[in-house]
Amino acid sequence: MGDVGEVGAELRRGVTRLYSRFRSERLEGEVPDAALLVLLALDRQDGMSLTELADAARVTLGSMSQTVRRLQELGHVTKSRDPEDRRRVLFALTTAGRRAVTASRRHRRDWLNGRIAALTADERAVIAAAAPLLTRLADS
Repeated sequence: MGDVGEVGAELRRGVTRLYSRFRSERLEGEVPDAALLVLLALDRQDGMSLTELADAARVTLGSMSQTVRRLQELGHVTKSRDPEDRRRVLFALTTAGRRAVTASRRHRRDWLNGRIAALTADERAVIAAAAPLLTRLADS
């Protein structure tokens, strides 16, 4: 199975299934995926504008506006004026929002680690060798 087309097809199938399964692993009451992406973005960088959040999630401003509004209603994000440009609105995580991010990350990390632990040592070595290559493919 060294043919580029075959390797690509097998990789697409595996990544698609793993991503789908990973996304389906959610805590009861966890926010939808679009909202979780916003929480994750704000966890990396508090004080993002609606445009920055929409760009990060690759969605329209209207869609992001609805998502952020829902997150505000849930008490996960707050909005404030940019102190340097009062016309600009910035969003940040609340304590509840940060807890939601932490819980979601922990749950998915534990799920994946449990699946990896069930593999043989040789299979784990293959995954360990492939992981940096997958990251390199994603980043190129």
